[in-house]
Amino acid sequence: MGACSFMYNTYFGLREKPFKLVPNPDYLYLSKHHEIALAHLTYAVGQGDGFVVITGEVGTGKTTLCRNFLERLDDTTESAYIFNPKLDSVELLTSICNEFGIQTNHTSLKQLLDVINGYLILKNKAGSKVVLLIDEAQNLSVENLEMVRMLSNLETTRSKLLQIILVGQPELSDKLDSYELRQLAQRISLSAYLSPLSINETISYIHHRVHIAAQRSLTLFTPSACRLIYKYSHGIPRMINIACDRALLTAFSLERPKVTTAVAKIAIQELSIRGPVKGRPPYLKRLLWAGVSLAVLVAAGAIFVNREKIGALLIPHESTADQKKAALAERDSISTDAQESIKTFKIHEVAPASTPTAMQPERHKTNQNTKAGQSSTSDSGTALQNLLGTPDHQDSRFAAVGRLLTLWQQLPPNRAQLPAMVGDTDYFDIAAHQYGLRMYAIQSDWALVRQLNLPAIISLKRGTSGQLVFATLERWEQSTIYLRIDGVASTIETDFDRLRPFLQGSAYVYWKNIIGFDALITEGAPEKAVNSIKSLLREAGYDQIDMNPVFDRQTRAAILDFQKRNRLIQDGLIGPLTKIFLIKEASAVTYPKLSAQEERGGV
Repeated sequence: MGACSFMYNTYFGLREKPFKLVPNPDYLYLSKHHEIALAHLTYAVGQGDGFVVITGEVGTGKTTLCRNFLERLDDTTESAYIFNPKLDSVELLTSICNEFGIQTNHTSLKQLLDVINGYLILKNKAGSKVVLLIDEAQNLSVENLEMVRMLSNLETTRSKLLQIILVGQPELSDKLDSYELRQLAQRISLSAYLSPLSINETISYIHHRVHIAAQRSLTLFTPSACRLIYKYSHGIPRMINIACDRALLTAFSLERPKVTTAVAKIAIQELSIRGPVKGRPPYLKRLLWAGVSLAVLVAAGAIFVNREKIGALLIPHESTADQKKAALAERDSISTDAQESIKTFKIHEVAPASTPTAMQPERHKTNQNTKAGQSSTSDSGTALQNLLGTPDHQDSRFAAVGRLLTLWQQLPPNRAQLPAMVGDTDYFDIAAHQYGLRMYAIQSDWALVRQLNLPAIISLKRGTSGQLVFATLERWEQSTIYLRIDGVASTIETDFDRLRPFLQGSAYVYWKNIIGFDALITEGAPEKAVNSIKSLLREAGYDQIDMNPVFDRQTRAAILDFQKRNRLIQDGLIGPLTKIFLIKEASAVTYPKLSAQEERGGV
C-alpha cells in the first residue's frame, strides 16, 4: 500500500502526497474561521495582553494553524511550543525551559519559576516578545492550568512578559468554565472556534492541497466527488485528507485520470468498513445540542422581549458584575441607536415626496445655515470639526461597524464579538466575516467609492492631533454626503469639498461574495467558482459564454471587456473588485446603495 501511495504521485503528476496526515504549514487552507483565529494570534503577539484560547473539534486544523503561526513570527519574538502537556507541574515548567533553550537542573516549582522569570526579564530588556503556545491544552490538569495562570503573572510595571496561547478541543472551554479556574477564565482576552469547513470550503480545500502538491494548476477531483467527500467527512479537514488520499489511491489502482463520483464512492465504502469515524460523533452531538440551545434562546426571546435579559446572555462569562452592567448599558445604547438606523434607512429609501416633515430623519447640516430656532452650523467646516471631537478611535469604529451592518439588514454586534486591539483593517475584516460578508479597503480613491455605490466606513482626522475617528458614509446623492458618527444622534449632511480636509486613510466597504470562493479566480480555479463567474457574466450580458467549468480564452476576453467597461484594471483576473462589480451588475444580491443612481467611474 505504501508503494502504491508513492507511485500515484508520479501517475498524477504530483511532487508529493497532497493529503498527508501531518501538520505541514505549507498546506494551510484559511477558511473564514481560520482567518479569524490567525488574526487573533497575530494580535496577541502584537499586544501581549491576556490569554488567547483557540478551540476546535478533532481534525479541524488546529495544529497546522499553530505551526503556520509560529513560522510567521519574526526574529524579535521568542516562542515555546508545548504539544504534549500530559505532565506534572515540574515536568511542564522543565519542558518550557527546554523549549526556550534555558539550561537548568532545578527541580522545585519556585526555582523553575524564578529561572523563567529571569529569562523573560532579559528578553524584555532586549526588546523581544515571548510567546508560549500550548497545543492539546484540554489535556492540562486543573493544577497545571493554574500553573499557567501563575506564569501570566510574570510582568513589569508596564507590560506582561509572556503571551500565553492555549489551543485545544472543545473540552478545554468546558474546563475553563469551571469554578476552580474562574481566575484564569477572567484573563482570556480573545477566543476563537475552528468550525468544520462548509461544502464550498471543502471543495476549495481539496483543490488547494492538490495545487500545492503539484506546484501547478491541476484538477483531480470532480465537483460531485468533492460533494461526496464532504458528506463523508462533515467538513473536518483530517477526514477530508483520509478520504481524498484513499480516493487517489483507488483512482490509481483503477487507472482513472481523476477521482469521479464512482471512484470516491468505492474509496469511502472501503473506509466505512473500518467502522465509525473517530471524532465525528462528538461534533454531531455538540452541533445537536447547539441547535437545541439556539431554538430555546430564540423561543425565549420571542416570548420575553427584554433586551437586558437577552443581552446578559451574550456578555462574556469572565466579566465581573460591574463589567457586565457597563457592557449591558453600552450594548443597549448601541443597539437602540442601530435599530433607529434601520428605521432611518428605510424612510430614506421608500418615503414618498409627500412624507410629512415630522417623519424625515433629523440631520446636522454643515453646508448651509439652518432656519431660526434650529442649531446653526458653519459653512467653513467648523461644525464638522466640532462633531469630530465627540467620539474616540475605539468607540467610533465599533459604532461605525454597527451602523454599516444595519444597512445590510444585520443586527449590530456586541463588543465581545470583536477583538478590540487589532488594527483597523483586521477589525473591520473580522466583523464582516462574522456576518457572512467580506470587506474591501479603498485607499483614498473616492471616485471608486462613488462608483461602487456601497455604504462605507471612512477614516476622518480629528484636528491637529491627527487621531483617527470613523464615520459611516450612508448616502451620497449628487453633491450631498450623509454621515453618521458615534456620539452624534442625528445624520450629518455635508459635501465632498468640506469633507475632504478631514479624510485620512482608507474607506472600507462590505460586500457579499455569493461566488463562495475568496481567492483569485483564473486558469485552474475550482469548477464551481468558474461556473459561478460564467453565470454572472451571462447575466451581465455576455450571452455567448459557454457554460463549461473551464476558465478559457472566451471567459478571459469577457472579463477583460467587463473590466474595461467598468474602468477597472484590465488584467483578465477575477479579484475582489471585479467580483463586486460582477455581482452587483448581475443584480445577484440585494445590497444597500449610496445613491439611487449608479455611477460609471469618476465623481
